[in-house]
Amino acid sequence: MKILLIGASGNIGQRILKEALDKGYDVTAVQRDSKALTVTHPHLTVSTGDLLNEKELPELLKGYDVIISSISPAGGLTPELFKKANQNLIKALHGLDTRVIIVGGAGSTEISPGLRLMNSPVMDQLPAEWKPAIFMHAEVLDLYKNSGLNWTYFSPASHIAAGERTGKYRLGTTNMIFDANGDSKISYEDYAVALVDEIKNKKFIKQQFCIGY
Repeated sequence: MKILLIGASGNIGQRILKEALDKGYDVTAVQRDSKALTVTHPHLTVSTGDLLNEKELPELLKGYDVIISSISPAGGLTPELFKKANQNLIKALHGLDTRVIIVGGAGSTEISPGLRLMNSPVMDQLPAEWKPAIFMHAEVLDLYKNSGLNWTYFSPASHIAAGERTGKYRLGTTNMIFDANGDSKISYEDYAVALVDEIKNKKFIKQQFCIGY
């Protein structure tokens, strides 16, 4: 199984990389700046690439079983460039029998039947500068829904941060997962466990899914 991981140096990307390598996968990590990734491993190849470079993408994406995109509007891209990067990825993947797994946003998950987080009063409590990225994540989800690709979009809990790798979590589809205290939380580490497990499990083909404790 050969994996291409785009954005391996970010908070989530670096955990996905570790989890995939620990599980024995061969991983090629693509970075806009390859020097940003200092990890070395016998099953890791680090290369330079950019989803905004349309000409190089077809060659960059060839030969992989699974492509994981861990880029985000918070990773040095504006929301508009984040959308463009995903449009380029979708275009380049047409005609390839390759699965793509997207590290998504939580805003598109429902906090109650028919009510997405991004359309709820919760948004009034968030900093204004966060909102364009939240809405753009949802637009990108729609791009994949209409792409015809073999896609999976993985939404985190409402609150995701560095923490413990417990391997214990709950999965859902479009409904946000809350714990007994009414909180929606997950660690980067457990998010990565679930994403890498989905490569083998294939439970959410052409679906959005989400995670929480």
